[in-house]
Amino acid sequence: IIYGLKMLLTCYYRFTQMSRKEAVIIKFLSINNDQLTMGRESHLLPLLLTLLLILIFTCQSAAALKIYRSRQEFISMLGQTEGRLYLGNCEQSTRRFTCIYAIDESYSQEPTQCAVTEQQHKPWWMGILETPAYISKITVLNIDQTYRSYPDALRGITIMAGDDICFRFESDESFIKRSFPCDVIADQITIQSNRDNAVLTLCDIEVFGAPVKFPAILKDPYALLVHSCQQSSVGGNGYCQNAFDGNAQGDHNANPCAMTSDEFTPWLEAKLWTPSLVTEVRVYNRLDCCKDSLTNITVTLNNRVCSSYDGEPEDAMSFDCKFFGDRVRIKSKKNQAISICELQIIGYPMEFPNVEKFKALGCYKDNPKNRDLTQLVSSIIMSQEKCHKMCKRLGLKYFGVQNGMHCWCGSTYGKHGKADEKMCSIPCEDNEKQRCGGSIYNSIFEIL
Repeated sequence: IIYGLKMLLTCYYRFTQMSRKEAVIIKFLSINNDQLTMGRESHLLPLLLTLLLILIFTCQSAAALKIYRSRQEFISMLGQTEGRLYLGNCEQSTRRFTCIYAIDESYSQEPTQCAVTEQQHKPWWMGILETPAYISKITVLNIDQTYRSYPDALRGITIMAGDDICFRFESDESFIKRSFPCDVIADQITIQSNRDNAVLTLCDIEVFGAPVKFPAILKDPYALLVHSCQQSSVGGNGYCQNAFDGNAQGDHNANPCAMTSDEFTPWLEAKLWTPSLVTEVRVYNRLDCCKDSLTNITVTLNNRVCSSYDGEPEDAMSFDCKFFGDRVRIKSKKNQAISICELQIIGYPMEFPNVEKFKALGCYKDNPKNRDLTQLVSSIIMSQEKCHKMCKRLGLKYFGVQNGMHCWCGSTYGKHGKADEKMCSIPCEDNEKQRCGGSIYNSIFEIL
């Protein structure tokens, strides 16, 4: 128990950004001091030991594990071995000319040989890999403490790969050299301090992992498969899936397009089956009405701007995009609905062997007295991938995630009808970037 309490204090910093899993544990530990008197309430001992063991495991885990396989297994799947990855370019929040000193292969800890920002609010550093890769860990070398005369920004940092969190670090003491796990596929890393009025100093950054392959890159790029989609709102029957049905004729009444409601800067987003090198994004406008909805838009890939357009309405538009990622978003800069009749994303998918697939079918109503999917298989720490694996093992064709944590399986779906996508907007407990249904709505998927 004493060891568990020490670990509880050690990882206290994580409570400010705790997951639902941690919040439940803390709720159970909210016992008054009288109840903790072992002489009078000794029956609490097994409960406390169990909860403390869970808490110790939780606090020692990485803040974000985006690959749901062991590191060794995943690198083996890529046909690679783990090794050093190299950064080819960089930026930082201030004094940008010094950012290169963090990737110049020099291990000097003297200030003039390190990347150093000004003393500022939440300084950051960003580096771009020479090639997209599976990033297993990141090693950071700090400045020699004898040179430090200002607050150390590395005492509180978030390390990101692409726009996924690898690790959050918080400490009252500075470190000289430290490695952080990542386990994310990306082509850039960011070190963001959460400290105010601090200086970020990086004398060396080493990235380890394995580069991913693009076997089709010697051929012409082609249309990439879309796994699922989201939109800021739904106008009428203008579900986002309509933008990926292969029909670009532009007549919404004859064949519905994807359409939002009138709102502030509406958007539509597509998630690809696998991370890809995207070369082009093609957008097909609505022709029977409302062509001017796409006259001022921005095209982004994983939050990086590929292209912007501000001009006369076009029947079809093509945008260059030279980034790596898996989420393409079309966002309007105007305050009116957008209509997209077809969205095509062109490029080269990374080689991702032996990955099981499933297809998003949309948001569907459920009824507690007459369930749409018949088998409830889990109600804890859920993600789309986890539910998919469980239902596939049962040999069923469809699965649905509900209320952020429930996994349902079945052979049929849709008996209560389709619902607006915004009704399935609760984040998954195990991956908050995914959506796992609503309070009584299922996000339904087909197992391929």
